[in-house]
Amino acid sequence: MSGPRWEGGTPDSREKQPLLSQSAYAVPAYSSTSEQDAVLPTSTVLPASSTSQHIVVYHRRWWIVGMFCLLGIAQGAVWNCWGPISDSAKLVYRWTDGTISTLENWDNIAFVLFGPGLMFINADRLRSSVVLTAFLIAAGTALRCIPGSVGVATILIHAGQFLNGVAGIVLMAVPPLISSTWFPPNQRTTATAISSIFNYVGTSVGYLLGPLFVSQPHLTPNSTIHQNETIVDDISGEIRRLMYVECGYCTAVFLAILIYFPSKPPSPPSLSAALLRLDFKTGLKQLFRHGQFWLVCLAYCVPLGVLGGWTAVLDVILSPHGITQIDAGWLGFYGNIAGCGMGLVLGRFADYFAGHLRLIIVVMMSCATASLTWFTIMLAGVLPLTEVSLYISFIVTMVSVNASIPLFLELVMETTYPIEEAVSAGVMTWGNNLFALIFLLVPLLPQVGVTWMNWAALASVAASVPLLCIFSESYRRLHLDTAAQENSRHGSSDGGIIQSGY
Repeated sequence: MSGPRWEGGTPDSREKQPLLSQSAYAVPAYSSTSEQDAVLPTSTVLPASSTSQHIVVYHRRWWIVGMFCLLGIAQGAVWNCWGPISDSAKLVYRWTDGTISTLENWDNIAFVLFGPGLMFINADRLRSSVVLTAFLIAAGTALRCIPGSVGVATILIHAGQFLNGVAGIVLMAVPPLISSTWFPPNQRTTATAISSIFNYVGTSVGYLLGPLFVSQPHLTPNSTIHQNETIVDDISGEIRRLMYVECGYCTAVFLAILIYFPSKPPSPPSLSAALLRLDFKTGLKQLFRHGQFWLVCLAYCVPLGVLGGWTAVLDVILSPHGITQIDAGWLGFYGNIAGCGMGLVLGRFADYFAGHLRLIIVVMMSCATASLTWFTIMLAGVLPLTEVSLYISFIVTMVSVNASIPLFLELVMETTYPIEEAVSAGVMTWGNNLFALIFLLVPLLPQVGVTWMNWAALASVAASVPLLCIFSESYRRLHLDTAAQENSRHGSSDGGIIQSGY
């Protein structure tokens, strides 16, 4: 398992030499459980002199994460296209609430079907995976632009949403791989936060973009839609224009990624990035026997999966309370944007105060439980429903949950190292989508209503807190890199990091 995994890169022969050698010293062992020992030895051999010559941080890493963020915005906006304009879409295409749920559910269906393919993604396959992802999003949005009858358009829209769902597989699981492949230890959580959060920025864009392009149909007090054919045609044209705009943006992002998006830098940004990971079969076996992993995995998958489905049908949940799709769109937009901003702040904070991820996550999920309780009992009629209370409770919930996502991912990467990042993240996001799939399938049952949705979301968030409290955190990857940096400082004056100009 131990050894270099960086090959190729620059032609300098020194950069092709192994990072590990026998003329070395060992990193001091840190406390670990038997589960941890099954995955990582208590000491790792490090080079006495050559480590600092091979650890290089490149400026181009920001281009990589920037392109990935633009791709995340594209996928998130396309996924959240139909929920914010559900009233208009139901009028034009004669859909039901079940159809809207199915369109939002294609992401989860695709992940459950094809998610295991993530297990084979590693640093060497990063470019091909991301290029394919960008192509699928662009192709899916192009399908939705093809004109046709209501029946044909519905089929093409479903096909486009499915392709977008397949693309979401990589976008949800690859951020920890990008951060470990391109970023130094003191920027990894920040990079994971940026890469993962911008998919939710795309969701926020969907809340805003749809209502801005597509008009709200007029509803009578008894919720019967009265529209003449001219107005229906106008709304149909507005939806087509929205499809064209999303297709143009997704195509531009695909072309930019196709032009330049390398898999990895010529030299690794940290010692842990340079070391070989466990092979797929061994890593998967170790992961399934890792009890601590399953605790944090459930604490992540259940609330994030249920809340993902819950926010996708926010307009459907709020409509019985007299809240229009435009108001629901703005509510979702503010909640997601605030959550994304806090996620970036917390990611940087966690890098400065390394080793306290679990405590931060417990605090955030406890806040989410309290705010979602407030939101739920307001809609249940126990407390007065006011606009201010609705906004505050929803935004605090989204801030607390969305800001925890990159921290969850980094905590799992630390816990399961040296298992391949895509394997650990793939299992987590597969579970996340499984719970979202189940949540969005329930509305297809007859006469099930929407009241249960808020209570299910509340229960899922509250359940994560006790799971996190009994989870035993470990920071094996951080300890390895910290020890390597300390050793480098004793052996060289440059601190072990070379900053490239490109």
